[in-house]
Amino acid sequence: MKQNIFSPMEIDAIGEIMNISLGSSATAVSNMLDHRVDITTPSVSVVPIEEFTLGELEPAIGIEIKYVSGLEGSNIMLLKRHDVKTIVEILMGTEISDEEFEFNDLTISAVCEVMNQMMGASATALSDLLGISVDISTPTPYLIEQTNFCQLAELDPDETIVAVTFNLSVDGVMNSEFMSVMSVDLAKSLSDKMIEKFHGDEAVS
Repeated sequence: MKQNIFSPMEIDAIGEIMNISLGSSATAVSNMLDHRVDITTPSVSVVPIEEFTLGELEPAIGIEIKYVSGLEGSNIMLLKRHDVKTIVEILMGTEISDEEFEFNDLTISAVCEVMNQMMGASATALSDLLGISVDISTPTPYLIEQTNFCQLAELDPDETIVAVTFNLSVDGVMNSEFMSVMSVDLAKSLSDKMIEKFHGDEAVS
């Protein structure tokens, strides 16, 4: 499936863009949490929705970011519910038992603020990398189970998506992973802009 939709160069371009843009956001999250945050080089997968699984991320919390200028489409970040709890605990400076942790206004606000900082830094990095102005919407969070992912993300069951998986570590607290899910059209647009800019810079040099 990957070979049919994307060339190896396009896959590499998607991975490099996500690596640079989300890698830069680690600094913003580090400052916010007052902990060292590392995000590793990503793994890019192209899969039909019907074959997509949340895997170890389930139960997951999804945060959708829509691009309002520079790019078209949305990016859905998927995090483990337990990891979201850990982040909220760091922000609040207190431990919360699994039984007491709820997806309420307080936790939603905390998670959205982290993702807003993270994706805001990512959008700035994309702007610098691609030479265009990239702006994002306010994050929209929701609880996700395998059975309702398509419906919540407004995805066609026959659609193919691009899933980019990262390892995420928060020093001394968490070592986990998260995933970025986007449409083929958005991934194509990103890879085209990256390749165009790279070859343009080569021509200039």
